[in-house]
Amino acid sequence: MKIVFEQSPFFESVTNLLREMERIGFFSHGLLIGSWPMVVYSEHFTLAYGLATDDIDFAIDNAVKIPETGGETIPELMERLGYTPMNDYSGIETFIQGTFEIEFITHRRGGKAPPSVVIPPWKVSAQPLPFIDLLFIRPATVVIEDFSIRIPSPEALLLHKLIIAQRRTGLDKEAKKEKDLQQCHVLADVSRSEEIQGILQEYRLSKEARKAIRTSCTEGRVSLPHLDF
Repeated sequence: MKIVFEQSPFFESVTNLLREMERIGFFSHGLLIGSWPMVVYSEHFTLAYGLATDDIDFAIDNAVKIPETGGETIPELMERLGYTPMNDYSGIETFIQGTFEIEFITHRRGGKAPPSVVIPPWKVSAQPLPFIDLLFIRPATVVIEDFSIRIPSPEALLLHKLIIAQRRTGLDKEAKKEKDLQQCHVLADVSRSEEIQGILQEYRLSKEARKAIRTSCTEGRVSLPHLDF
């Protein structure tokens, strides 16, 4: 899927951030994830959804060897753009500017994983989480003015959020779960059933993950008529 915007659907500061991330080659191995892809799909498909978050999440595909470029690292880029780095006790790195908080995430395979890993060549600490590799299945390319980024396809984003809605933790887990299900309800209207089936056929889901999808469909009033498990 390719989406073209002659004028950016994002705030100016977010547009500038994405343009700079594209300049250092991030989107060859990375995606804009979280809630911000909903801005693209809301604009492109004319969906009734309003974004209500300042968290900007990026995913990095750690399954491939990303070549060293000798160029600007992500911490250097963030500092140049006026973001302040913050590290928690586990080593997870967050970049803050005003109300915006930027984090990087990578896929966590089965078993135990460190709370954070440093991703070359950008030398940024990313948090390993499960099911991130799902988002990299046939992602969408979004051309914005004079640059392009990548985001998960509506189908991959839908399936991912159906799963993680049932895995939320923390004091705000119910609010996050509700937001996930709201986004799923919207994405279901524009997701292609054949693409959903294709993803489910090639991506091995555990019984627990399949159960989470069914539960989220019920709780979020999400209709996936061709779901056959």
